[in-house]
Parts: sequence; structure tokens; C-alpha cells
Amino acid sequence: MRFLWLLCPLVLGALEFKVANYNVENLFDASVQGGEYQEYIPNAKHGWNEAMLRIKIANLARVIRDIDADVIALEEVENQAVLERLNAALGDKAYAFVFYPKKKERVSVETALLSRFAIEKTQTFWLPDQARGIHKLSLRVGAYPLTLYVSHWPAYKEKEDERLVYAKTLHNLLEQDKNAEVIVMGDLNSPYQERKGHWGMGLSTFLKAGDKNAPLYNLWYDLPQNARYSHSYGKEKETLDHIIVSKTLFDRQKIEYVPFSMRVFIAPYMLDEKGNPNRWQISDRGRGQHLGIGYSDHFPITAIFHTLKE
Repeated sequence: MRFLWLLCPLVLGALEFKVANYNVENLFDASVQGGEYQEYIPNAKHGWNEAMLRIKIANLARVIRDIDADVIALEEVENQAVLERLNAALGDKAYAFVFYPKKKERVSVETALLSRFAIEKTQTFWLPDQARGIHKLSLRVGAYPLTLYVSHWPAYKEKEDERLVYAKTLHNLLEQDKNAEVIVMGDLNSPYQERKGHWGMGLSTFLKAGDKNAPLYNLWYDLPQNARYSHSYGKEKETLDHIIVSKTLFDRQKIEYVPFSMRVFIAPYMLDEKGNPNRWQISDRGRGQHLGIGYSDHFPITAIFHTLKE
């Protein structure tokens, strides 16, 4: 099946909706759970406490409200309770449906989801010797089912073999969903193309996500090459976050991706003085104190989809 790049006439569209992915950078609550990173142990030397949490939630809520997605995956959320607080902070844009997995014991953070569409079924696939799972969610968008796979792969500092475990598992799961309308989202800690040292091999070679000739389409290819980044530090700009779609979202049936609608969401307040993400700040002097400033070290990414009339 090849891609169909022509936009469908608006008269065919029954429902347009936006999907987003956002790594919120260590959203911990202010109580001791036992798996906190050192700098997020509540009421300890780094100054993480209820007051800081309120600022962090307010800042993230500002971004999420401005994105105004209908479905948004969030990485690095500590637990269900802090997710519910973030959702409540959205006010009239709070989401009706919330997902947080049953986390492995003493794992620090996991991937969550907020949705305006009903979440009909969820399933988590745990990987041997890996902290976080791959989460499959079945949504109902209008008259049609939509399958989401959301996950957060091991960081760049880990060997590529760690990410290969996720890529291979996800590939096998997708083989069972060949006829479904599928979106893969998450901080996959990989570039959109394989780089030196085989970084990204899991994504491009094993998951087989790439350009329009690949089995799965990585939406980064919708953007000019110089705009392909969601994370930057200094001069390094990377595509760590991804929205990847199955070819069933280009067959002019049920649910369709709107071509070239992929965006990196960047509001002026989310930028630091160097044009990088205005991340949540912890001082690097003295005791390393939370400063109550900033948002995340990632930019959100978004894409538009629509249903077709039966």
C-alpha cells in the first residue's frame, strides 16, 4: 500500500482531532514514594516541596492548555495522583479520560495519557529487565476504534541494545495489528535516522519507522530537515520524541492523518535565552536548589487527524 498525500475534501471529514506527545521532565509529587531521584526527594536538601510542585504543575498546565490536543501522551510522570492534579489544573480544558499504568515497584516515572475520547481498553506489555512498559490503549474516536502505543525508551546513555528490546517488542505487537488504525507515540530516545554508533537502529531498522517508503511513517519527515527536533541542549538538536503512524491512516478509510500537519509546539515563554527549551531549573551551585522556574527540557510535538464519514 502506498501513501496518498492528497488532502481529502473537507466535506468528507466528520471529526478533526489533534494528538500530541510531551515529555514533562520529572513530574514528581511532594510525598515520599521510594523511587524518587535524589533531587526530587520531598523536603530535603534540594528544595523540592509542595510549593515547587504547585509551580511545576501550573507551568506544565499552561503548555498543555495552549497545545489544546484531544489526546496527549506524557512521559516522566511519577504516579496517578500527580497526573490527576495536573489534569485538574487544566480547568475547563481538563480531560475526561486519564490513563496511568500500574508501575513496576520502585520505578521512578512512567508514561501517561490524557484523552477527550473514551479509553475502552488498556494493556501493558512488560519487558524483561526494563523499567518501563509499552502501553496499548484502545480509544473510540467517533464511530471508529483507534489504537495507541505509548512508551518511553531508555535514555541515550544506555546502550542501543536497551532500546532494541523495545523496538523488537513493539514491532511484534504491530504485526498483530496490521489492519488497525495505529499511532505510536513517546519519547523513544532515538533520532529519526540511524546515527553513529548505531544510535537509532532500533527505531529505523527493527521498528521499521521511516519515510513514506517504510512500513511505518515517522511524521518527522513532514518537516524541513532543519526543523526536525524536539530536544536541544547547547548546539545539539535531536528528535527524541516521535509520532509514528501505520499506513492504514493513509487509505482514505475511517481515520486519516492530515498530511504535513506535524508540528513542534514552541511558544515564546518556553524558550530560554539561547533558544533552547526553558527547562525546569535546578541550580548547579551550592546544594543544587529547585528555582521554581521553567517547564521541560523537551518541546511537545503534535499532529492532526480526522475521521471520514461512513
